[in-house]
Amino acid sequence: MFPNRAALVLGEDPQRHDDSLLQVRDIQQLHLNTALVTLSACDTGAGQLEGEEGIENIERAFLFAGARSVLASLWTASDVYTTDLMESFYRNLAAGQDEGDALRNSKLELLKRFRAQATPFYWAGFTVVGDTFTRVGTGSN
Repeated sequence: MFPNRAALVLGEDPQRHDDSLLQVRDIQQLHLNTALVTLSACDTGAGQLEGEEGIENIERAFLFAGARSVLASLWTASDVYTTDLMESFYRNLAAGQDEGDALRNSKLELLKRFRAQATPFYWAGFTVVGDTFTRVGTGSN
């Protein structure tokens, strides 16, 4: 209902007197120069459709702020499968895969490892948007 109020909850700092929230409107004001932002919490890619503007969410805010790509979840995810998926995703990135391939291969590895127990509802909601074809850390295709 209020997409600009979507936020990441940060740790409290006793020296500061703020609400410890990094809201969409704050994120959009950042000047990032980063290849990838990973939002592995639940529903970080979900949002409200804002007409022709598209989906208003935290994921989009990071793209506006300068992130080249963002990995986020469209719905609630399992902590167990998310942990395994993220570890595999970063291993694949370290092996030189681009973000799109790294995520796809991580999902396939999850299916192979857990077989019938790997119900897609618990992990398939992770998507990567933006420029997913450039390898993280290399700046090349």
